[in-house]
Amino acid sequence: MSQQYKIKGTGGAEYGPVSTEELQQWVAQNRCTRESLVEVDGSGEWVPLATLPKFQDAFAAPPATAPASAEGEGGVSTVIPYKNVPALIAYYFGVFCIICPPLLCFPAIILGVIGLRRVKENPEVKGTAHAWIGILSGSFFLLLSIVIGVFVSTGMLQ
Repeated sequence: MSQQYKIKGTGGAEYGPVSTEELQQWVAQNRCTRESLVEVDGSGEWVPLATLPKFQDAFAAPPATAPASAEGEGGVSTVIPYKNVPALIAYYFGVFCIICPPLLCFPAIILGVIGLRRVKENPEVKGTAHAWIGILSGSFFLLLSIVIGVFVSTGMLQ
């Protein structure tokens, strides 16, 4: 036969005897807390429920939650990687390379690589897509400006 328990309620009322299984259900239903006083098998000694070995696992520390800043951001860091500034700037430089190709291409490529390294070191900062857009568009417009420069200098584009 399993152990029987009596539980003292908040007003001093006694409940039970109940089995170990039933008391575990009460804990799961938050009907008992770690401080709830319990008497085991009519021993006459009332002890906090959390001190009993069979119930210590039920009151183990809850798993750590994400920091409040990550919970409250609402997924914004996935769309705008504000924690990875090099990737974000690489993205904008890459997009604006179309306006001023040779001048913005090198910073877009360099900052894109730095942004990718930051994501590799800490995946929580996000920004992989932004960094790649900076690298690829910077490279594309740099090559395009070189080709156009070669055509212009050789007189093939008139």
